[in-house]
Amino acid sequence: MTVAARVARVAGVGVVIVLALVTILTALRTELPRAPGVMSDAVGPDPGEPVAEYLERAAASLDVGAGDDHRDDDDTTGSPDPSTDPDTDHWALVSAVQAWSVADAVAVARGLPRVSGLIAQVPVEGVAMPVAEVVLAEPVAGEPSREPAFGRGLDGVVSGLGAGREPGPGDVGADRGAQTSALTAARIRDGDPAIVGLLVRGTPEQLRAVSGRPGVRAVEALPADAVSGRFAVRPLLPQHVRSASPLPDSAPVPAS
Repeated sequence: MTVAARVARVAGVGVVIVLALVTILTALRTELPRAPGVMSDAVGPDPGEPVAEYLERAAASLDVGAGDDHRDDDDTTGSPDPSTDPDTDHWALVSAVQAWSVADAVAVARGLPRVSGLIAQVPVEGVAMPVAEVVLAEPVAGEPSREPAFGRGLDGVVSGLGAGREPGPGDVGADRGAQTSALTAARIRDGDPAIVGLLVRGTPEQLRAVSGRPGVRAVEALPADAVSGRFAVRPLLPQHVRSASPLPDSAPVPAS
């Protein structure tokens, strides 16, 4: 092998080593993609959180835009910061003192530009009744109020519970879930109050107005940059008196 050939061979090996090092370093510096669907925010009480602390936290979340214009003196662009802009809409959870009827829930949500979901539960003393969340498609052109949309939402709850399947002989005493589902569906069909929460969107001022309405226990707003479908919803139930803990479930399930 000639000297020139040996030099070329060594140079080629050096190029391969350099390319390999560049590839390794690039891979190490590249941020791995985030897993899709990760919930970065949550609204509602933390598991086991004292209710009094949650109510304070929820009230504090509505302070955006209260009492000042939130204009940053160093901001020369003229563009408001959406996290402090009082005109920016926020997602929020509205929780009930006691379960609302459809008409009650419509009154609570008046003036809000959007109600995207409802949380339903039929409270029964001593029984951990199922809690269901359904997405609402509203407003619908031609409908004078939100009542039809809320009614369809409750119909969706019934469908999600298996259309209120009555427990058979093998279920009695063995499938408590079937019994509570059937009872929930039957009472919703009978028109019993069953809405315990609403997922809404509005400005801080609009949300503060909702928080002062009769039957409203709490309104908690998420940050302005929260994205629909990317935050968890943890309901505050009327039975949560001291803490957001699992409900007692030792009483017999009433007949539906």
